[in-house]
Amino acid sequence: MFVSNHHGSYAPIVTLATFPMRLYPWVEHQTTDWKLCPDYLRKDFVEKELHLKPPLSKMTAWLISKACVILMKVIQAIPVYEKSMKLATTWKCSMKHLKRKESLIIFPENDAVPLNDVIHKFDQGFVGLAPVYYEKTGRMLDFVPVAVHKTEKVIKIGQPVSFNPKEKFSAERERIATALQNRITEMYSSIRSSGSKLLITQN
Repeated sequence: MFVSNHHGSYAPIVTLATFPMRLYPWVEHQTTDWKLCPDYLRKDFVEKELHLKPPLSKMTAWLISKACVILMKVIQAIPVYEKSMKLATTWKCSMKHLKRKESLIIFPENDAVPLNDVIHKFDQGFVGLAPVYYEKTGRMLDFVPVAVHKTEKVIKIGQPVSFNPKEKFSAERERIATALQNRITEMYSSIRSSGSKLLITQN
């Protein structure tokens, strides 16, 4: 499972477009729903990033939502249902891909909780997939940090953080999330100018 900083809509777009492997992203469930997508995009993208105001923002979001939902289906995005019984759907879809040795990518920053001048604090719910994966397969799940630098047009991939099933889960959840936050921050800060071409480097 790759874990990346968000950079608004930039990181999800460039990672899916440029990674040398197929990735299956976790996405907000609203972006996969015809009814919920327009209002979600209006608040989270059109008004936030495009800086459009009503009524233009509402119309623009409605138009974009049609392409968005279709795209989510095409790339087989995994809808995430936070604090809902439907979270089991997220786990089921994720496990299907992991058992096939396919890679997931998530962007777990909580925009309401800044961590430093690079990223926001991670929502730690994604770590809950690790014990499920271990129970089903007997293997440890690796979380691979990814730093996306919009200005320098560089993606940097770091060393993985592995789940340890012998430790108490609450401690593991905190350890893994903190390690990923720190590694992404360090990689982001270390990125140097690479010109106009998007580069992917491994740390």
